[in-house]
Amino acid sequence: MTEPEPTGRLRVLHDGVEENWFRSLAVGAAVVLVVATVVKFAADPFEVNRDSALFQHAGWYITQGATPYVDFWDLKPPLIYAVTTLLALLSGGNMAVLHVLSVFVAVVAVWSGVVVVGLLTYRLTDDGFAAVVAGLTMFVMPTVYAFPASGIRPKYFAFCFGAAALLFAVEDRPALAGVAAATSAGFWQLGGGLAILVVAIGFQRGGWQASGRTVAGGLAVAALVVGPFVAAGLAVPLFVETVIAPVYGVEGYTVAGRLLAVVVEIGISGVAFVAVGASGWLRGLAVDGRRYWWVALGGVGYTGQIFLEMQGAIELILLFSFLSVGVGVLVAHAEVPSRRWRVVAVVVVLAFAGGYWAAAPVTPLKDDLEETQAELDGPKYETLPPIPEGAPSMQTIYWEKQRPEMCHYRFGEKQRAFEAQMGGDLTKSQCGQWPFEDPPREWSLGGRV
Repeated sequence: MTEPEPTGRLRVLHDGVEENWFRSLAVGAAVVLVVATVVKFAADPFEVNRDSALFQHAGWYITQGATPYVDFWDLKPPLIYAVTTLLALLSGGNMAVLHVLSVFVAVVAVWSGVVVVGLLTYRLTDDGFAAVVAGLTMFVMPTVYAFPASGIRPKYFAFCFGAAALLFAVEDRPALAGVAAATSAGFWQLGGGLAILVVAIGFQRGGWQASGRTVAGGLAVAALVVGPFVAAGLAVPLFVETVIAPVYGVEGYTVAGRLLAVVVEIGISGVAFVAVGASGWLRGLAVDGRRYWWVALGGVGYTGQIFLEMQGAIELILLFSFLSVGVGVLVAHAEVPSRRWRVVAVVVVLAFAGGYWAAAPVTPLKDDLEETQAELDGPKYETLPPIPEGAPSMQTIYWEKQRPEMCHYRFGEKQRAFEAQMGGDLTKSQCGQWPFEDPPREWSLGGRV
């Protein structure tokens, strides 16, 4: 039975988007992000997320002479502080201006990542309509467009540069792919998975020479990022807080509890989004496995991320990019035009359902799932020291431009658990000390020296 063709209006719309695909994608993404940011900012002016307050405050604090990973504790790599320090200088020390600048930069980073996902899909499929659908599919997850209004986060930059790394890799620019992938990891450790992937893509497309250039580009960025810390004698604090602490700070969970946590964070529509995107990976493998293998491999790899770190839907932003490309592949290789529009309709429904799950005032199913998940997982950590009495909130520290006497002042669960495991003190004035009896070199060699 022959499937009906799209109506005349849909055909005209499709052809218009196809012909002006980049403009449609860039403008569409900008409209979604600007409207969402303005609405949320107007509803709660100058609301700043606790993590964002740390990143922005630390940027200002560094301009006042603070030393990263010593005067303040954090487990994120250092590139976010390069950004917020620059923004703090541009703000002239005005924390309201700094917040507005941070929101603006966050929006630009997310917008850039969305557009690059569309560009990447176009380079893979040579289909402008599929590129627009893939890019805008990133907005199925409300955290992608709703969170930037609350401040800056390193994951936005990891997403942007990670997508750029994949784009450079398929455009046969391996050195730039390595640079972008290492930059992604310099904002968020989990961007390191993309570095491995682009090296593999480089090898497939250009052999050892291309993969070597990819590695060289990544090492150049690593040297530029880590080198100043080594020169300043800060290699140990950097390593302790950005490498050792995240490993020791992995939360306790059960498999069933973690899977339920994913459902709680992304909703039923989010689970459906994973299924749709994954079907696109399979479709790509069936059509042209040599072209699309890395989309499926990267997607599966970042799906497994849920067992490493899962503190909110924004943690899955790199997975969302692979899922969105998968949706673009589905659209590009639809057997008849009407199926392209069916995919679009599914994406639109999932986007609205995701927004309702995240923002609805009453969500009995979500509440029940949260209770069940908490029962299954139990305590996240065996020992979790309490926050010191009288400690101000991260927002208070930010707006009052405080210079805390303690290097711990974000008091996240991971840092509290890490200090407990290492026998540390949450009230100490300086952080970054080596936590083990064996010196760093001997420890790294397993005590064999």
